[in-house]
Amino acid sequence: MLFFSACSVKNPAIADINLKTQTLMFSQKYKITQDKFNAIITMSYLNPVLDSSSQDDIFAFTLTPNTFKIDNLEVFINHRKANIQELDQEFFKYLLQNNYTKYLKISLPSIKTENFIKAKICLNHLPCFELNFQKYPKSLYYRSEDIDTQYN
Repeated sequence: MLFFSACSVKNPAIADINLKTQTLMFSQKYKITQDKFNAIITMSYLNPVLDSSSQDDIFAFTLTPNTFKIDNLEVFINHRKANIQELDQEFFKYLLQNNYTKYLKISLPSIKTENFIKAKICLNHLPCFELNFQKYPKSLYYRSEDIDTQYN
C-alpha cells in the first residue's frame, strides 16, 4: 500500500505544473516589432487541457511585455471573427504567469468537423500573421483518472 501511495501524484502544486506543461504543447508564439519595440505574442489552445469540455474553442492570448499598447486587435479563427475579452481567473491555472504579460481570452463556437485551426491575428497597424493548431481527440493526450496510463 505504501508503495502505491508513494507512486501516485496527488500534490496540487505538481498537478498545476503538469497542466501548465500540457498547455505549452498546444501553444504557438510569434515575435513582433513596432517602432523599435519588440514583443512576443503567445496563443495557447486551451480545450485539450480544460477540466471540463466546452462548446467553444478557447484560446489564451498573451502579450509580453504588457506595456505594448494595443490600439486594435482582431482575431479570425478559420476565417470567422473571434470574441476577445479579458482572461478569466479560472484559466490562469493552465498558463505560466508573470507580472509583465497581458492576458486575453479568444473564443468562438467550436465546429466539431474542423481538425485544424488557423488563427489570423491582426494587431494595430502591423501586418497580420497566422498561427496554426490541430485538434486531437482528448484520449490521445489526456491522462485518464481511472487508469494511471498516459495516452501520448
